Amino acid sequence: MKKKLITLLAVAAMLTSSIAVFAEATPAPTNEPITDENINVPAQPDTDFEDQIQGDIMLISNNPDVSAPVFVPSYISNTVTVTDITDEMIATTLNTEDAENLENTINYVVSDKTIVLGFANGDVKKIEDIKKGDKITVYTNSYSPAPLILPPQYNADVIFVEDNLELDSIRSVDVDTYIADNEMLVNAANTLALNIDETTEIVDKEGKKVEAKDLDKKDLVVIYSISTRSIPAQTTPIKVVVLGENEVALANIEAAKNEPAATPAPTETPEVNYETVKSVSVNGNEITNVYTKNNTLMVPLRAITETLGFTVEWDGETKSIVLNGGIYSLKIGENAYIKGRMMPITLASEPELKEDDLTYVPVEFFSEVLEDNSIVLNY
Repeated sequence: MKKKLITLLAVAAMLTSSIAVFAEATPAPTNEPITDENINVPAQPDTDFEDQIQGDIMLISNNPDVSAPVFVPSYISNTVTVTDITDEMIATTLNTEDAENLENTINYVVSDKTIVLGFANGDVKKIEDIKKGDKITVYTNSYSPAPLILPPQYNADVIFVEDNLELDSIRSVDVDTYIADNEMLVNAANTLALNIDETTEIVDKEGKKVEAKDLDKKDLVVIYSISTRSIPAQTTPIKVVVLGENEVALANIEAAKNEPAATPAPTETPEVNYETVKSVSVNGNEITNVYTKNNTLMVPLRAITETLGFTVEWDGETKSIVLNGGIYSLKIGENAYIKGRMMPITLASEPELKEDDLTYVPVEFFSEVLEDNSIVLNY
């Protein structure tokens, strides 16, 4: 984790209505059915907090002719490991291998208002169920005040506890303010649209049933497994927990509708010269056995994916590899990288098994298939 993390955390703590996220203009969501051609089975979330905060303050539109709408997520989140827990505070670290480093530490204040759920199915849990060493994802209201202290300290509004590894790998979650739009519910971040049907379990914080018609303009906890590849992604959630109305978030959403849209300057994607790359770094670990092919950088698959927390299984008979129990798969010599039930993704090169008995894949595999951007190129 880079040293500027603490600064970014402080920025997150002071998110107010003046902060805006600019994204590419997108069409209104439709009731597009979820089919084999457009679904996306998400990997187990591992939110990079620094990337999220940077996304909250960056202009990311590349089209100078399109005015970008304003999207402000109502919650910020991070996936951390518990290092200590009391009745009032959960101490966590972003890096278990360097847990004593204050730059990796986030303290979360818990109260009787904190909601604790199981990641797999949203089962209601208690603070007492969280143990030292547990991996949790914590959501904090973006508009809640936070003291400017080190290590940073935030309120824990919603905590997800990893409780079923088999199901966790095919689950994704979101906590945000949702607004009705074209018979769907779209979150404030404009990243997820909900298509509620009779299979969706909808309850309030006490577990009482809630009608779908009462979800508009409410903060919702959403648990889902598959989504379309549209913008925003569409899903039929497994479970929805209604947190209530967020007056500050609603006021900012309404104000954003009346603000003049910004027109960011166009940017150019720099051309990468992979021939001069000497190594790559992942979470501080340097990997030197890299090479170039077909104008791309080939990197060792297992060394990087296991560093990122993925499980890797090799089938010697078929010369194929599966990650996270089958969510992702690839085969030596075939340029077809499979993610869930999506159509195979083609990259600059097929996977290769080299003389060192290691499988190599294009470096783009991690950003385009695994949707991870933590690899650093060393020249």
